[in-house]
Amino acid sequence: MVDVGTKVKAVKSIGSGLTQAVPLGSEGIVVAHLFDGRLDVRFTLPGLLGGTRSVNVHVAVADVAAL
Repeated sequence: MVDVGTKVKAVKSIGSGLTQAVPLGSEGIVVAHLFDGRLDVRFTLPGLLGGTRSVNVHVAVADVAAL
């Protein structure tokens, strides 16, 4: 079980189509556990015009690994 506040890394590309895309290797922090067993993770991604941006994505526990 991954605790809230744990730093994690995406072990595969997450999302596509209508959901937020998170590239393989992106780092984030677990911000909540969802009732269905998934995690709410705040990932830091490259910004669209430079810099960085933060996005919250619901992911399966198997999609991330603790750092």
